[in-house]
Amino acid sequence: MALPRDNQRPAPRIVAVSPDDGSAIDLRNPALAAILSWAVPGLGQIYQGRVFKGRLFMGAILGAFLAGMWLGGGKVVYASWKPGDTRWAFICQAGAGLVAMPAVVQSLALHGATKQPLFGNPFMAPPLVAGQYVSRAYADRLAASDPDIDADDFFDRPPLKQFRGEQVSLWQRRLGRWFDIGTLYTMLAGMLNVLVVYDAWAGPLGTPTDEDRKARSKST
Repeated sequence: MALPRDNQRPAPRIVAVSPDDGSAIDLRNPALAAILSWAVPGLGQIYQGRVFKGRLFMGAILGAFLAGMWLGGGKVVYASWKPGDTRWAFICQAGAGLVAMPAVVQSLALHGATKQPLFGNPFMAPPLVAGQYVSRAYADRLAASDPDIDADDFFDRPPLKQFRGEQVSLWQRRLGRWFDIGTLYTMLAGMLNVLVVYDAWAGPLGTPTDEDRKARSKST
């Protein structure tokens, strides 16, 4: 039997108040919006109807991330947790969302059974360290395509090959300060996106006003 209409109350909407003009902002599903904004910066705001702000966040953060990748020669975003080669910067870079996640896939693949990154592609793969074993195909590809590596940098250890040097040192020697600058850009992009995720979850940052309280009371 259907309930009386007086007892059928709509689910409360979670709202925030714009610090710019005091207008109410419907956050819709804040948890989903936060996840979307982590996955693609600004996507959660677009989902909430704040299209201009979402596009602004998306362009600024992805632009900073991609600029850092370019400045760092495509070598500055990688995931490595090996003792003595822990890439702490990736914790910040991961805040930029899915754009940084190939680094995780490449790290797992390189240290897995195949001993090479996905499809043998070195993009976002962690640098090799002295004594590390890799597949023969990956070693041959690096020797043919990487300007810092040649065939003599590997010991032949059938069915694998063993790297003799420290690849990150080779990157830093060739790129110089641009390696650090690119790392900084990508870290800042990830850290800024944490604020974007918070904005999608809780609304714009600002001091609560009477309008805030009124809007929140109407939503309950």
